[in-house]
Amino acid sequence: MKFEFCKIHFAEKNGTLCAGAFGEPDCCVPVSDVRVAGADIVSPSPAKQALSAPESLRLQDVRREDGRLVIVQSSALCRVETQLEALGEGMRVSVSVENVSEREIVLENVSMLNLSGFSFARRENTYLYRFHNSHHCECQPRRLSLDQLGLFETDHRNFKRISGCNVGSWSSKEELPQAILEDAENGSFLFFQIESCGGWYWEIAEGCGRSLYLSLSGGNFTFHNWKKRLAPGEIYSSRCAAVCVGESLNDVIRKMTSYRRASAQFGTADASLPVIFNEYMYLSWDSPKEERTRALVPLVAAYGADVYVIDCGWHDDIDDEKIYPYVGKWRESRLRLPHGVRAITDYIRSFGMKAGLWIEPEVLGTRSGASYPEEAYIRTNGERVCVAGRYFLDFRHPEVRRRMGETVSRMVEEYGAQYIKIDCNQDCGVGTEIASDSCGEGLEQTTQAFWNWLEEQRKLYPDVIFESCSSGGMRMDWQSLRVSSVISASDQIVYTKFPYIIGNIFSAALPEQAAFWSYPVIDSKYEPAENRPTDEEVSVNMVNGIMGRMHLASDLRKLTDGQAELVREGVAFAKACNGFRRTAVPFLPFGFAKFGDAKAAVGLKNADAVLLAVWNLGEHGAVKVPLGGKGGRISDAYPNSLKGNCRLNGDAVEINLKKNTAVVLKIEYDREEATR
Repeated sequence: MKFEFCKIHFAEKNGTLCAGAFGEPDCCVPVSDVRVAGADIVSPSPAKQALSAPESLRLQDVRREDGRLVIVQSSALCRVETQLEALGEGMRVSVSVENVSEREIVLENVSMLNLSGFSFARRENTYLYRFHNSHHCECQPRRLSLDQLGLFETDHRNFKRISGCNVGSWSSKEELPQAILEDAENGSFLFFQIESCGGWYWEIAEGCGRSLYLSLSGGNFTFHNWKKRLAPGEIYSSRCAAVCVGESLNDVIRKMTSYRRASAQFGTADASLPVIFNEYMYLSWDSPKEERTRALVPLVAAYGADVYVIDCGWHDDIDDEKIYPYVGKWRESRLRLPHGVRAITDYIRSFGMKAGLWIEPEVLGTRSGASYPEEAYIRTNGERVCVAGRYFLDFRHPEVRRRMGETVSRMVEEYGAQYIKIDCNQDCGVGTEIASDSCGEGLEQTTQAFWNWLEEQRKLYPDVIFESCSSGGMRMDWQSLRVSSVISASDQIVYTKFPYIIGNIFSAALPEQAAFWSYPVIDSKYEPAENRPTDEEVSVNMVNGIMGRMHLASDLRKLTDGQAELVREGVAFAKACNGFRRTAVPFLPFGFAKFGDAKAAVGLKNADAVLLAVWNLGEHGAVKVPLGGKGGRISDAYPNSLKGNCRLNGDAVEINLKKNTAVVLKIEYDREEATR
């Protein structure tokens, strides 16, 4: 039996159904795999999570229903049902495991999808793009061959694993749960992501003989302290994963973008893609002041912002900028806001903007004075987990859900918030032992419980926009992003480093979703009459914000009249691009950006036009950017004054830019050439 589904090839071999990405599978690894405690592990290296017991898992059924492919495998212990669903131009996969025996079994790993067929190209010509990620340096892919990564061709079996792994509630603190495989000899690309806000794991290794496989899973016993006990008849349902197959880097990113749009659940509150002003960056930091906010609100409204957010510090009467150990009561601070939060949010609304507030609902400061039942905390080894002066709340517990629901109600109904920034600034670690078979399973349950709770709040307040932030991009997994219409992509504080993040981020999040800081006044200590920013600093910050969702910030009172006009022009340009941004797909003219590059560029492209941002971060000179099409005209630019420095030359645009300057162009062209 052979067939194809969503560009993935399937073939049966000796009762085992295998799946192949770059052609027919060439390995005996089953499409999905389960490791059960006590079962014989086929590989001499138990660190490998696939190939747990393939000889005991046999194909029972393959059927198509409602656009899905359902594959059923079974053994004497369990029934494994794999569901594959076509969404956009990608495929989503999940697995359910049922205990069909008469005794309890313990799952130690569930591989949602195993793909083989990677052995057609030599390993030195098969490349892996790993998406390194951390605070202030989100989404930094690096391309290395499997040979360079240590998976050498030998004359005997190789126990080497190339693997990605996360342990903890910051799902992307070291690496994004996604990667791209490139078969450079045959021009094929595979993009995969694991949709887990917690533990996740993937591995590339040798399977049968010297053939290679890719295995995708959530948590496992070996690396995450994850296990799941199943009583007879009980069912475990896995996280999801997604894969797309393409013919080029831009093609496979386009297809993943299509999949993400098809699977996103954003609601309608954020449909207009408003421009957001947030006080935090280079202004209030953790200490908002009522007088300063009142001075800024009219100005921010005049610049065209639609939302004004008061970030950390509107709560708790602590005369200390180190406020985080005190968070948890979420009551207004009369010390910072003497007339109360409602007076300020009403004032914001009087200028035609929505009012926003910040909250970090998953933690409780050790000095907050608030308390919960002991079983309502994330706990390991009999103690509460404590990180940076904060405990972690378990959203499975009814008291946590009730009190945090009351907090959101108070923020919306009493304090007048129409926009709530949900932040998460610490990682709880391996998980919790409370009401769990293992800490890893506890993490899986508690992270799911938090997102379930937040979804309930969205339904209760359908007109409120909920932003998702996690010290920037420390929780940039699709389980989290799928329901987050606007996310903070990074907390990078150096405007000339932001382009290296913006140049890559649309491979991880949607263009209409990813928000970037724009802080034209980059030193909060400036006096109004001296040391003002340069025009170039202002315009580059605006370019940074235009390509995604703009998070305008900093003390805009300290701009000259000309710089103020640059801000107004940038906000207007960003708003004018909203309809385009919602349907366009990413386009990387130079490939992925890298910290230290002299130039960076990223585009958004549809059948009629390209929106292109170009940064010159090196010396003054011409930058030539290939467009992948010919003909057309430059119809718009920001800043408009730089439009004269740009010209189309065949299938490229040439731009003269000074050091540390940038421009956004809109290039319209013929439909048939745009799709080349």
